Amino acid sequence: MPGIPGREVLAYLPPSLAALGPAAAAVSGRRYPVLYFHDGQNVFDQVTSYSGEWHVDETLEMLAGEGLEAIAVAVPNAGDGRMDEYNPWPESDHLWHGRRVGGMGDAYLAFLTETVMALVEGSFPVSRAREATGVIGSSMGGLISLYALLACGDRFGLAGVMSPSLGWSDFRLLRLIEERGLPPARLHLDMGGLEWRGMTAQARRLRGLLLAQGFVEGRDLHYVEDPRARHDEGAWAARLPDALRFLLAETRSG
Repeated sequence: MPGIPGREVLAYLPPSLAALGPAAAAVSGRRYPVLYFHDGQNVFDQVTSYSGEWHVDETLEMLAGEGLEAIAVAVPNAGDGRMDEYNPWPESDHLWHGRRVGGMGDAYLAFLTETVMALVEGSFPVSRAREATGVIGSSMGGLISLYALLACGDRFGLAGVMSPSLGWSDFRLLRLIEERGLPPARLHLDMGGLEWRGMTAQARRLRGLLLAQGFVEGRDLHYVEDPRARHDEGAWAARLPDALRFLLAETRSG
């Protein structure tokens, strides 16, 4: 994609698929839900992370014992370009480490849906149904995950929106959701009580918008406030099991 650097992506395969192998699993006819994680350096391994690990593979191994299996794809961020790719709009008056950022969110989602998803769908027996396809991220990754439902609602029907940074571009995403609404989806939204000032209020504002538009907690919305949690990978890893239980509930095997 123009302006979007290539990168190595990593995929976790659930136990039943790993045991059969992708070719045999494809013959069986089973199709697996697939979850695309932003900030992929932090998803599977402490060694590759820059601020901690989410323990996604260990979590999915545990959930497989509950009948919840999914393929997880870790898409690393672009380093210095992270703030550009995860914000759809160029910032006019907000500097990040001395430079203006943003504006590459749509290009990044095109890279995700047209390049990464094509690679995954051509390599593994994944379901192509939007109800079995999710995107998950935290902070700016939470912002672009939420935006993905709005911009690519035909591809994504699941979203993990963890500690989203909703204030960018003068709350533009919230204003767009207020104007347009979100398509039907299963959405996990959370926030920690020890994050930056005002973030809990922002998450509650989003929750209120979703409820007003017909989302129902426990049905298609899972909302969590953790009063002791900070804005870090440890907090997101701790909340991940229940987030995935909710997002994958309709895909349970057997």
